[in-house]
Amino acid sequence: MVGVAASLAILLALGGGGTQQAGRLILTVSTLGLLVGLIQLFTTGRAFGLGAMVSLFGLLTLAGIGLAQAGYLRGGAFVGAGILWAVVLVIIFILFPLFTMLKASVVIQGSLTTSGLLRYLRSPIFLLLRHPELPVDPIRWGIGVGVATGLIAVLTGWGVTRRTRASLLWGVGIGIGAGLLTMLALGMGALRNSLFLAVIVGLISTSLGFAFALLESRSRLWTRRLLGPLSILPIITPAFVLGLAMIYMFGRRGFITHTLLGLSTNAFFGPLGVGVAQVLAFTPIAYLVLVGVIHTMDISLEEAAQTLRANRWTLFRTILWPLMRPGLANAILLVMIESLADFGNPLLLGGGVPFLPTEIFYAIEGRFDQQEAATYGLVLLAITLTIFFLQRYWLGRRSYVTVTGKPSGGRPMPLPLGADLALTGVFLAFAAVAALLYGAIFFGSFVKLWGIDHTFTLQNYRDLLSNGIPVLLDTMRLSALAAFPSAGLGFLIAYLTLRHRFVGRTALEFSAMLSYAIPGTVMGIGYILAFNTGALHLTGTAAIIVLAFIFRGMPVGIRSGVAALTQLDPSLEEASATLKAGTATTLRRVVVPLIRSAILTGLIYSFVRAMTAVSQVIFLVSPGHDLVTVLILSWAEYGTIGRGAALSTLLILVLAACILPTHWLGRRPAGVVAAAN
Repeated sequence: MVGVAASLAILLALGGGGTQQAGRLILTVSTLGLLVGLIQLFTTGRAFGLGAMVSLFGLLTLAGIGLAQAGYLRGGAFVGAGILWAVVLVIIFILFPLFTMLKASVVIQGSLTTSGLLRYLRSPIFLLLRHPELPVDPIRWGIGVGVATGLIAVLTGWGVTRRTRASLLWGVGIGIGAGLLTMLALGMGALRNSLFLAVIVGLISTSLGFAFALLESRSRLWTRRLLGPLSILPIITPAFVLGLAMIYMFGRRGFITHTLLGLSTNAFFGPLGVGVAQVLAFTPIAYLVLVGVIHTMDISLEEAAQTLRANRWTLFRTILWPLMRPGLANAILLVMIESLADFGNPLLLGGGVPFLPTEIFYAIEGRFDQQEAATYGLVLLAITLTIFFLQRYWLGRRSYVTVTGKPSGGRPMPLPLGADLALTGVFLAFAAVAALLYGAIFFGSFVKLWGIDHTFTLQNYRDLLSNGIPVLLDTMRLSALAAFPSAGLGFLIAYLTLRHRFVGRTALEFSAMLSYAIPGTVMGIGYILAFNTGALHLTGTAAIIVLAFIFRGMPVGIRSGVAALTQLDPSLEEASATLKAGTATTLRRVVVPLIRSAILTGLIYSFVRAMTAVSQVIFLVSPGHDLVTVLILSWAEYGTIGRGAALSTLLILVLAACILPTHWLGRRPAGVVAAAN
């Protein structure tokens, strides 16, 4: 039936004369063929084969041709087919895993129930509010603080506005929020630890990133040139590598704690160690977001404020701070999501303290409870979306446009000498700690056993010949396989959503960006649950890893493509269309040559992002399909940290070789910056 539908649709496309009636017939026949094919595949329960995939996507292409020919879409057959391909791929590999995870948390043996969901949410691992070992009663204190805060908010609001109803609503909301935060702060469990860690790391990393961004653009000291390497570090280094370095320096046999201070302490195994490692890893990300915002500010606004004799504090409060709000909101959002998704540092430095990403991993790999993992993943998703909407609320509907196309000269006002020296001191201390930790990784790869036997040896690198290097090469192969479709699909979605108007355009763009905004742990759980059985059975294959790489890195290509296309005058494409060139020809001969550097950047950063991924793909690896980040993490967890350090060093060198040419060409790491803006 599918073959008949495909043959009939092809005949109609070739012999229909290009009429709208023929287009409607092509659309009808291909849609019926798709429905019949999907019903056959899902009812048999067998996994899709290559022939089935080719047939179904061929019919999807014919349906796109029919949409364009029937006049439902403008832009020709390429646009129609491209939209349908993008929509179907986003639904299957982004929305479907999230829906499957939601379903797994509330459906048990085919029945809809919340009993399992409530059981896991009441688990002491998730949130502990009642226990004899707790110093105070979190529930009683939470109620007391909530009531007191709510009353104060009501009285204050009524005194200012004299509006009883509005004051009551605000007071109740603030009181409930204060009570819940108090309960979380005094309780224990993975929710409390992950949420408070994300908030603290987000605030500290964003503050440091803001300070470093000011230094880069307004410092008069030569040390500002050292900020360049800082922008490279988060791209070429998995976050947990700094956790491994902290074991070298601050562990029980660490160089600083044991060798220099004579201590054997576990102080850095717990939230403190995880927080320090995350601040060191994610501050450069916040810096990358904020330095781009500062550089795009219109200097004429500062000059006007100076002309009106505004002092430096007034200038910062009335000009810089309001214009920095979008960048600060994006930086905090990005860092908090990275903290919530971070799996390696809590695993290495958690010291037995529960965090949501590690508990999801233990639920799958240790307790073999998919519903528990889905429940915790759902909580992570809810936290992420809440942070996103709070960010939108904070920004509101204000306009932050300062770049209007009009010429703007002048130079930004330099920092006062005292502030310049103080911020430079903070930066140098940060850089010294980062250099110390990276040096520990490099040095640790050349010693027999850190903390016990510091004899120089190449054995750690020799051991990589049989295990580490083959895994590194396999990871590079899978990442390269994913990079091209990731960058290509990202550019296609950017082009379709920016240059064409069609129903569902905003929904497509939002859904495509979800894979970046949602913690990788959540997407990993979704992939395990969605592609474990039935027609879409992919677990245990290299294909599921490549697909995870593609759709996790796709937003990089989208934002990079959008940034490039907004600088390209649409009249060039209109001129090509006037000369009767199709959309595909216009893209190939006009658009792509003009923005190939942006496409290349998206390709490189998709590759690098796949090479450093861990939180999503750790659930997807299988015998014969291991990944370098997962191997390093497992070696560090089981005590063979020398080999882990050696493989980490090789990974950093390989990624630096990929990134540095792009950086030298004057392009900032667009993968991080564009996805955050």
